[in-house]
Amino acid sequence: MFARLPLPAALVGILLLALAAPASATAADGGVAWTVRTADNAYGTGRANFTYDTVEPGAVISDTMIVVNTGTEPLPLAVYAADAFTASTGEIDVLVDGQPSRDAGTWVSVDTTPLSLSPGQSAEVPFTITVPVDARPGDHGAGIVTSLTSTDPTSTLSVDRRLGTRITLRVAGELTPAASVSAASARYEASWNPFDSGRIVVEYALENTGNTRLTGAETLATAGLFGARTAPTQLTEVLPGSTVRIAREIPAFSLGWVAGSVDVTPEAVGLGAAPLAPVTAGFSIVAVPWSLYALLALILAAVLTAVLLVRHRRAAASAAAAAQAD
Repeated sequence: MFARLPLPAALVGILLLALAAPASATAADGGVAWTVRTADNAYGTGRANFTYDTVEPGAVISDTMIVVNTGTEPLPLAVYAADAFTASTGEIDVLVDGQPSRDAGTWVSVDTTPLSLSPGQSAEVPFTITVPVDARPGDHGAGIVTSLTSTDPTSTLSVDRRLGTRITLRVAGELTPAASVSAASARYEASWNPFDSGRIVVEYALENTGNTRLTGAETLATAGLFGARTAPTQLTEVLPGSTVRIAREIPAFSLGWVAGSVDVTPEAVGLGAAPLAPVTAGFSIVAVPWSLYALLALILAAVLTAVLLVRHRRAAASAAAAAQAD
């Protein structure tokens, strides 16, 4: 998947991070192209990424990434490791080179950097993960990244293309999955069709406050006579310590005020346990169906006009009858 990175204003960057099958990822731009994949070894074959379960504090892991120049031009690449995190958009991201890592990115040392590959040439990139003896139990994320920086000839911008593979470690110890939902806000979008419901767009923040990766399901619900509930929506994976902002919508037929809630049922990744207790955040909003009220106003105006016309005609008829009687 592609994920934009928080880069300086003078730098534009793209990262392709191998998160799931296929096990290799590819970057291409004209004659420049390369792939990265996990090496086949004692840790497995055809791995989608580098995943290490139940790692003891103090452990040392040696593994290898394979880089292949599949383009037609020589390829100079920098190689580095950095912390991974879940961006606010819900995508797995990696810190840019130069931003200080504070977690698993600091545990990884790359044995080969930089690389210089001729067309068709491949190289093994050995790396070592040294888990601190006081490492926090639970999941830790990093990425090992290859980077090609070039200058756009039509501007002063530099373009940094990155291709990498995710590293996930689960350090042995007590696992405490947890999540919180906060900052729920809502806005109402009325329909121009007075017989159609409007919609409420709800935005909220989901924070992984535990020490394991989390996924889960969410539902939106509105209360009252015209209440509704959405079908459960599966959430993307959220790394420990990360916060994602999520926007969802729900149909709403309202006469002026709507209250509801966001209900998230978190689930720890890789534990095989039952989902956690739901976490909830409420919202309320003024939701005026202007098109319906406008139609009702027109109908009321038409009825009043008809009543006044009937009364006027009756009065005129009565006056005419009285004049003839005289």
